[in-house]
Amino acid sequence: MSSTVSGAVSNTVPKLLRQDIQQLRGIAVLAVIVNHLGVDWLPGGYLGVDVFFVVSGYVITHSMLTGNTQAISRLRFFAQFWVRRVFRLWPMLFATVLATSALLIVTGLGQPDTFITGIASLVGLANLRLLLGRLEYFALDTGSDWFMHTWSLAVEEQVYLVLSLIFAAFGGGARLLGSPRRLGVITACIGMLTALSLAAAMAPFTTELVRFYSPHTRLYQIGAGAILALIAARSTSRTASTSTRIRKAIVFIGLAGLFAQFVTDVAAGATASLVSTVLTTLVLASATSLQHSTGFVRGRWLSAIGDRSYALYLVHWPVQLLAASVTEHEIGKMLLSLSLTFALGVLSYRLIENPTRHLWRGIRARRSVGLALGGLVTAIALTGAGYEYTNRNDEPMTATALAAKCDAEASPIWTIGDSHFDFAPVQPIVSDLLDGNCHNLGGYGLVLDLQWMEETSPGKRAVRIRLLQTGWLIERIRDAEIFPQALLIVHFLSAFMSPSRAAPESANFVATEWQAPDGSSVPREEFLTLFQNNLQQIASALNEHGGSLIVTSPPPDFDWLSVDIDSSLCSNRLVVSRECATLRTEATITRAQHDARGLEVRRLLDDTATKTANFVHLPLDQPFCDELECSNFLAGNPLYMDDDHLNFSGAKLVQPLFREVFDRVLPRGPQELQCPANGSVFSCRVRTGGGLPDNYSTSARFVTAPTSSVVVSQLNHKDTFGDNYCIALNDAGEASFVAGTCGD
Repeated sequence: MSSTVSGAVSNTVPKLLRQDIQQLRGIAVLAVIVNHLGVDWLPGGYLGVDVFFVVSGYVITHSMLTGNTQAISRLRFFAQFWVRRVFRLWPMLFATVLATSALLIVTGLGQPDTFITGIASLVGLANLRLLLGRLEYFALDTGSDWFMHTWSLAVEEQVYLVLSLIFAAFGGGARLLGSPRRLGVITACIGMLTALSLAAAMAPFTTELVRFYSPHTRLYQIGAGAILALIAARSTSRTASTSTRIRKAIVFIGLAGLFAQFVTDVAAGATASLVSTVLTTLVLASATSLQHSTGFVRGRWLSAIGDRSYALYLVHWPVQLLAASVTEHEIGKMLLSLSLTFALGVLSYRLIENPTRHLWRGIRARRSVGLALGGLVTAIALTGAGYEYTNRNDEPMTATALAAKCDAEASPIWTIGDSHFDFAPVQPIVSDLLDGNCHNLGGYGLVLDLQWMEETSPGKRAVRIRLLQTGWLIERIRDAEIFPQALLIVHFLSAFMSPSRAAPESANFVATEWQAPDGSSVPREEFLTLFQNNLQQIASALNEHGGSLIVTSPPPDFDWLSVDIDSSLCSNRLVVSRECATLRTEATITRAQHDARGLEVRRLLDDTATKTANFVHLPLDQPFCDELECSNFLAGNPLYMDDDHLNFSGAKLVQPLFREVFDRVLPRGPQELQCPANGSVFSCRVRTGGGLPDNYSTSARFVTAPTSSVVVSQLNHKDTFGDNYCIALNDAGEASFVAGTCGD
């Protein structure tokens, strides 16, 4: 939405401002603010930006025509114009970016991508940042960008650069007003650019993303206002040929049409923007002299909002995101947002925007340049510091997190997982919770064997699933030198074990044949029984020394992406591929669709947990689903890197589930020695309290030179030969023995 709301301002004093223009600004900024609140009754309010563009084109052109009453050089004209623009826009923009960046750093609400947009806004490139990053304006992840709304300010300044160069080429100011010929040439030039821009905006090959953000597809809106101002400057009797009554009727129709667009759920597109542009141009062209001085409505309230529209616009979006982070109550969120927006908007207009807009007049050129550059450097420095801080502290969002692996072979925590565990960032967050003390036995192919049968259609595969023998795993558990406290099986295959008749149409994997461990085909129901028996046998082997079995069922998968994506392509925060942009669009499935692909297996795992004391079913779909639907987005942020693999944010979301389960199943209580009567000293074991079965034990680790003298447990033991020994366990987990009895 347009910052200008900034609408470029001429150098006339406030009391001479056209009230119809100020009220148009007020109408536009109110439409944008209310639309961003998400109310149902103003779905088209975002089109207020089109009103801003047309009004700004008119006012900025009028400013270039009347801002200099003396003939000056082309370079001086260009320089003075941009000095006025800098002092008109930068102070309020800098204040907003600085305050918002500080807030994001202090509260921890900021993300690296947000600060990139903030830096881009300071140099008039926010629209290109969003365009190159393929960040759709109406997409959820863009909505979480606290500086997203500055895109329109960037568009205006880029178009103003073109207009100011054209005016400077023909002398500008007083030279133009006295030369109808030059005015005509400028009008023709801008008219040609406006026509080309309109053609580009309406062209079928122009994508919605380009049409929305690009200056070349928005120029026609600012150009329409500019042409109107040029025509007015060439004709001193432009309103004489049309009666006041007719002009009032046109104004009424134009305003009614804009209101109809605001309250209508129109699809964003070139046609809607064109209609808004035409209606705003009609209103501006038809306003009567009385409306110039009094506006369209009585009283000063709407004009006062228009006067403060730039400040209101800049603060409203960060305030709305702040309100959303404070409360989820819709009415409370709206009241908090509106009250803060108007309070901060009015205050910042009075203390920052209005006092600084003409500051350049009273100081020397060098000092004005120094002030501007000093403010720019300060704002960029703080925003850059925010980016550096959030990027450094957002470890799971960086590739370095993938370095964390479960590769400690002498570990009591074992894991088995497929690509969702190893390729996706689930393994790093598990390793982080366990301080790296975990060992990955291999992929899920150790438990189930997926055999490709055929590709029935693009993206559709019929699969044969064979259940593997688990004897090797049970044998390894029993022969382990360090007995596993827990075995975690990250099981993302529930969706592929659903019956083909229940799988949704979008399912890209459908199992059509089931095989027992010996390779024979079995009915699906028998296959599930064998699968459950395997899990119970593994749990029984673990329970011999108090270990636990943890099996996950997957988060939902979304069969909405038909292209293969290399996740490294999505790591660039500034420019991403078209495929990665697709991932920035929310995908949802109904709870019924999700249940059709995995509910039966989740119930089987729950049933196993009720029958087996040391078995835990960990459902990973909880953070992604409510009672009605499942989504791959949360608070505007994507949680998946493709159809079914979690990204770093998604992995962070399930991390608390793993933490809770590990707290339940891992023994963390006091340790004590247990030795069999008349057995060898070296047959003694260490029992650790806590854990799910509360009886985890492992072989005592005997050393000849203990590293610690702090004894946590000791006992007298008589071995096979009748010799007495005092065996001690220290706080380093080491055991030692001496001849005789304890206390001698």
